[in-house]
Amino acid sequence: MIFKFYYRNNCHLCEDMYQLIHPYLSTYDIKLEMFNIDQDPHLEKKYGLLIPVLSDELNNEVCHYFFDKRSFEKLLLESKC
Repeated sequence: MIFKFYYRNNCHLCEDMYQLIHPYLSTYDIKLEMFNIDQDPHLEKKYGLLIPVLSDELNNEVCHYFFDKRSFEKLLLESKC
């Protein structure tokens, strides 16, 4: 399963969410695609101050601002990673 992580540099919420997601990368068969919204005007306009945003491979939002462990783990179980 692939997750997309939208962030910006020097964002403490982004750093916090990434630190909480990172252990799952080695435990489950998942990949994390990283997107710095400041490098893409379209993404910056779309996400603005909503970041960080974690979405699944179909671009369904899993969580924003803070890591939602329950929602994330539910997706992992459903996909049987």
